[in-house]
Amino acid sequence: MGRGTISIMMITAVLVVSAGTGFANGGGEDEGREHPVIGISVIGTEHNWDINAYNGAVERAEELGAKVLAFDGERRTEKQLGDVKVLIAGKVNAILVILGDAQSLTPALAEARQNGIPVVTVDFDNPHTLSNVSTDNETAMAELVEHMVQDLNEDGQVGIYYTPGIPVADQRKDVFDRVMAKYPNMEVAAEQPWKIPGTVPDGYDKAQDMLRANPEIDAFWTVFDQPLIGAAQAIFDMGGDMDVRCYGFDGDPAAMEMIMDPGSAYAATVAQQPYLIGQTGAEMALKAAAGEELERYVYVDHILVTRDNAKEVFETLAQYK
Repeated sequence: MGRGTISIMMITAVLVVSAGTGFANGGGEDEGREHPVIGISVIGTEHNWDINAYNGAVERAEELGAKVLAFDGERRTEKQLGDVKVLIAGKVNAILVILGDAQSLTPALAEARQNGIPVVTVDFDNPHTLSNVSTDNETAMAELVEHMVQDLNEDGQVGIYYTPGIPVADQRKDVFDRVMAKYPNMEVAAEQPWKIPGTVPDGYDKAQDMLRANPEIDAFWTVFDQPLIGAAQAIFDMGGDMDVRCYGFDGDPAAMEMIMDPGSAYAATVAQQPYLIGQTGAEMALKAAAGEELERYVYVDHILVTRDNAKEVFETLAQYK
């Protein structure tokens, strides 16, 4: 399976195999069986980070001999919740959740644990997870925001995109707030929510709106790259000589291309390794299914990307090959 594909077609086959062999018994039952069943639920697959993490998890679980029951939540809260409930009802041996809405999924993950099914998460720290695999978001976002502040000589107006409710996004926003509070001459001039799907064109339109209403804006920031890909294009279309810079997170290929372009407003991002994060999540899920003790937090290396190192990073990390 290639990294750009989705393994939803395997669902029916896995259900048939599980029903016929007893592999779907969960919660540590039948420990001697050869092929544990790992359930994977991803919030969606339309963003580069999401599909890389998802494919990394599916492919690694299969490499390790697991049967995989995988669902794409399609960025719909009710769909992902339903997917997790299907996995619980199927008594899989472990559930791996890649991103999600905390309010809706937390009770379902509690139910999974009550039914003896271990839960592992990716970028979705939750009271009911045994292990959360992610970038060290605290450190990485602090590095990014400090870099932005220094680019602006500790004196600037920032337009931001933010929509609360996703734990990793809330965590990154909290870091942004704490770093900004250290610098009295740094201010948030405007704030807009992001939209999913249609994130890039929505980011484009909202950047234009924010700049027209607040021409003093010096930079745009948010917790992932997609809105700022649109914002950087909007800045260029409004006048390529505008001294406004964009600071994102994830290392989306389109953002990386923009950072390598000296004429682009995209100044910096944090390059995560989503495929490796997904692989690591699958490894933790298999260990959980086997009853092994897990580290509560597992961090995969990140890189702060600027014009100085963007080309080297783009030519080095596996997700760009």
